[in-house]
Amino acid sequence: MFEPEAAQLRIELPPLTDTEAQQLEQLAQLLATTDTPPDLRDLAPAVRQLFPAPAYQVGCGGAHIWLHRSADHQRLAIIH
Repeated sequence: MFEPEAAQLRIELPPLTDTEAQQLEQLAQLLATTDTPPDLRDLAPAVRQLFPAPAYQVGCGGAHIWLHRSADHQRLAIIH
């Protein structure tokens, strides 16, 4: 039986604050302790809870979730 690969977190920018660093660590822990669903959109609500609007924008497709800082519109991280 085919098992999906674990979701991979790629942090693309350094955290700006200690709080953001903690949020990214919590996200990494979430991914390490959660079975990866076949459709990553199922994880988006948990990511949005860790990185709430309006400070962050979270978008997703079936194979990825992206995380932007709203203030500078730069991609902070991607999950694939």
